[in-house]
Amino acid sequence: MKHTFEKVRLDQEKKAKEKKKNRSWRTFAGILLFAQAATSGYAYFRAYTLGMFPNKLLFTFGGVLVILLFLNYLLFFAGTKTNAARTFRRFIAIVLSLAVCGGAVYAGNVMDKVNKTVKEITISDKADAAATMNVYVRYDDPAQNIEECKGYSFGVIGGYDGPASFAAVTKINSRLGTQVNASDFASISEVADALLKNNVGVAVIEHNYVEILKETDQYSDFGDKARLIATIEITHDELTQAEASNPYSAAGTADKPVEIKTATGKVENVDLEPFIVYISGSDTREKMFTISRSDVNILMVVNPQTKQILLLNTPRDFYVPNPRSSYGTKDKLTHLGIYGVDCSITGLENLYGCDINYYVQINFTGAEKLVDDIGGVSIYNPQSFYARGYSFPSGDITLNGPQAVVFARERYAFAAGDNTRGQNQMRLITAIINKLTSDHSTLLLNYNSILSDLQGFIVTNMDVKEIDTLVRMQLDDLASWNIKSYAVSGSGGYDYTYSMPNQKLYVTYPDSSTVNYGTELINKVMTGGILTDDDV
Repeated sequence: MKHTFEKVRLDQEKKAKEKKKNRSWRTFAGILLFAQAATSGYAYFRAYTLGMFPNKLLFTFGGVLVILLFLNYLLFFAGTKTNAARTFRRFIAIVLSLAVCGGAVYAGNVMDKVNKTVKEITISDKADAAATMNVYVRYDDPAQNIEECKGYSFGVIGGYDGPASFAAVTKINSRLGTQVNASDFASISEVADALLKNNVGVAVIEHNYVEILKETDQYSDFGDKARLIATIEITHDELTQAEASNPYSAAGTADKPVEIKTATGKVENVDLEPFIVYISGSDTREKMFTISRSDVNILMVVNPQTKQILLLNTPRDFYVPNPRSSYGTKDKLTHLGIYGVDCSITGLENLYGCDINYYVQINFTGAEKLVDDIGGVSIYNPQSFYARGYSFPSGDITLNGPQAVVFARERYAFAAGDNTRGQNQMRLITAIINKLTSDHSTLLLNYNSILSDLQGFIVTNMDVKEIDTLVRMQLDDLASWNIKSYAVSGSGGYDYTYSMPNQKLYVTYPDSSTVNYGTELINKVMTGGILTDDDV
């Protein structure tokens, strides 16, 4: 009898332990399922709010997440027998649940990063500097900063550039706690000359003008004879205030500037209507500004219906009327950017008789890391050359980041100079587009670095919804694009420019036949035509 009672007691203890074990398991399994549901919901929410996925992919993604959750529920709780099969099933469920949680968090973070990157590269809500003023002393001057220039005489540019100069001097006065003695001059060269001849102790010059100054034979060594001690950013509000009370009216060119309004006109449906993007950029390592010289001037004509893209390059030195000029005075295309991206766009619209809808600023030196992130790019190089320590043989070549930047920047190795450089820049752009749209495994493995580098590579006025629409279109049809390129050309010479009226600069006189043909190619793409190798 005693033995029977003992057996009952042991059975009861065993059942109690089993129930406790089951409760613990159910609690643990419930926590895992809740975590899986929460992370799956997070991933789906990021996918939905990103706005780039077509509905069929969203439904598929959501359906897979629900199926995986239901499957894990069955693996966790189906069956009641205690055996090796159930143990194995639960092990699989734990591994699968943890994998789904990790994958969902990773996917959600990727999409969040994409969303932030797209917002970062769009500039609709950014306030850019209206002008960036450089402050120079002579190279042998002991002053190391503005504070050490108290009592110095200052030279600035007057006339139509007077407001920016006055805004800069106003800030300098505030820093020094006194009114500086400033003289205004009619041109960039006069200010530079006054500084180098010791007629003034400090010269305040807009940073873009300094680069123009260095294009002249007389002041090509300005960077060796003058030393930069400060940079002053002028906001649009500060410039407006300075215009109201500008004292610097030194007579410069009588060519009264024309106000340039917003040149771009966006299309209603970027996934249905053809559009043109102005790609502007610099091959320097400076921060990109919407107001700056443009060494890269490419029109990207896109027809989303025919999947046709035309890259049309215009040399930086092309001698074209400056829309800023009331008399139609000609200037180098690269100089138009000094007066704002809308001035460059208007100049190109007038040249080709087209309407440009968007613009993108590219920093080619910022592409160095991006090219390395995507594992290099393959490019067909039609002409072998050697530049900056690298040899580029003719034929199909694979380039890493540093090589790609040299490939895109070099122009002195070619008889055609800047024209060949523009073609190589288009080759690099095409190679990057092809790599980004084809090598999906590389994108997934290096997404964080790629997205971070994209933020330093491009800036655009295309809004977030338009970018989302284009990506959604591409994901929906996974179509390949026919990308063709063409470069207009001309002959070299020296002439006066709107931006540097007193000094002759090297310019490229347009070959009207190539410009007219470029216009024909634009019209062909815009009206649904398909370009072939014979066309370009």
